[in-house]
Amino acid sequence: MSQTKLKVIAYSDYICPFCYIGYHRIEKLKKEYNLAVEWRPFEIHPETPAWGTLKEEMAVNKEYLEGLRAHIKRLADEDDLTLKFSDFLPNSRLALFISEFARKKGKFEEFHKLVLEAYWFEGKDIGSIDLLLDLAESIGLDKNEIDLYLHTDEPFEILQKSLNEIRRIGINGVPAFIIENRLIFGAQPYEVFKKVIKIILDEKSNQI
Repeated sequence: MSQTKLKVIAYSDYICPFCYIGYHRIEKLKKEYNLAVEWRPFEIHPETPAWGTLKEEMAVNKEYLEGLRAHIKRLADEDDLTLKFSDFLPNSRLALFISEFARKKGKFEEFHKLVLEAYWFEGKDIGSIDLLLDLAESIGLDKNEIDLYLHTDEPFEILQKSLNEIRRIGINGVPAFIIENRLIFGAQPYEVFKKVIKIILDEKSNQI
């Protein structure tokens, strides 16, 4: 593993398949490089009802959706990932909110992984407060404390701050990865991430 620590800021949403793929690529990179990764929230479908919606009810062309799924599957196959495509689109806001509570308690990485796998591997409704609280409780977080946190303005303010940050960069979608001062947008091939990291490490080595 490279000893030079690199800062990575990653913007993502739990219901974004490219974010799930990007997450696994970052996890793979962490085994090879010394990365300090900070995941930040980005809500891609804030218009989704709190109770979720069927994807067939969304104004999306069926042929486009089928082509998109095929593209996502090709990307997932590159990392030997099996994604469960649900016909139901949950509202991800509560998941994003509770992940911020988990961060405050030093449990973000564990909760982040659980939510991603619950949706993309198990096909569960991650908009369900009961499911989210069960996931949180399984890693030692207190349900009552979470409930109190959700009734504060803090989680929404964090979400808005993250949204404003990424828009200032000129990006309106995720995943987006800022490695030191370089931006990688989308679930790029693993080799693209490695190439960017190598350039950054070479630059830092030349500065010594």
